[in-house]
Amino acid sequence: FTRNGFSDVNEMDWYDEIKVNDLKITFVPAVHWSKRSLWDTNKTLWGNFIIEYKNKKILFACDTGYGNIYKELGEKYGPIDLTFINIGAYNFYPMAPKKDKSIYHTNPEEALNIAQDLKSKKVLGMHWGTVVLSLEPIMEPPKRFKDNAEKYGFKREDAIIFKIGQVTKLQDIISD
Repeated sequence: FTRNGFSDVNEMDWYDEIKVNDLKITFVPAVHWSKRSLWDTNKTLWGNFIIEYKNKKILFACDTGYGNIYKELGEKYGPIDLTFINIGAYNFYPMAPKKDKSIYHTNPEEALNIAQDLKSKKVLGMHWGTVVLSLEPIMEPPKRFKDNAEKYGFKREDAIIFKIGQVTKLQDIISD
């Protein structure tokens, strides 16, 4: 970023926090890897962000697979008001060893399991239907996400899927 003219850049380690007035952002682990060029695999950290503002907590998951780290994060930071989580790009079979399973991207059920581990009140499925990275049918992730919500303790309406291009105010989703 600094090479491109940005002067106020903060690199973060896991569990580092940045506060700006009433806003707090914490960088937390994910199950993934990093790569910005051909020669720098895992030279920077990968992670998710917990955003806290006016007694509300959001977890914005970047690319991640399922792991026990989410139970730990749920104990430390939960309950979370809203989790944004990837639900697509999980089926790489037969190129990968298991059908419907990616180490680094959650399928819809794993995404719901993460939200459950985080003690999330609501969960919003994202990272599907935009760029074809894997082999699952394009509309499968949101259907499986909604169809399985109750198995993970969420009301169907609290497992949120936006229509492509939909705009919604965040306060309308997380208001009490």
